Formats: sequence, C-alpha cells, structure tokens
Amino acid sequence: MITLDDCNKDLLLTSGAGYKQTEVKAIMVIKAPRGTMVLFESKPPHWWKVEDAQCEAIKAFMEQHSYG
Repeated sequence: MITLDDCNKDLLLTSGAGYKQTEVKAIMVIKAPRGTMVLFESKPPHWWKVEDAQCEAIKAFMEQHSYG
C-alpha cells in the first residue's frame, strides 16, 4: 500500500496479472477518511492522457469524499 511518506519516491508498480511492471514516481498522495489516491509523474508521449485522467480522478475522488 502506498502511504503519505511515499511522495516523491520512485516506485515499481505491478499489474493485477503480475507480469507487467512500470517504474513511476509518486508526485502526490491524497488521503481522505474513506480512501487514498496517488498521482504519478507522467512522461511523454502519453503525458497529456495521464494528466487529463488524473484531473478527472481527482474531481471524482473529491466529490465522493465531500461532506457538503
């Protein structure tokens, strides 16, 4: 599990099937009462896809965890 202390660390992620690994850097960890969200550094050529997806994920995460 990724924790707040993992921010700015290089991590090795493994797919659910266990046969594909990717090196990433955790750039932000958001912790809420019902969950944790991690944003990873994106690199070209797919940086725009990742950043758009992360913006949508942050929005959905914050809506789910709002108390309004």
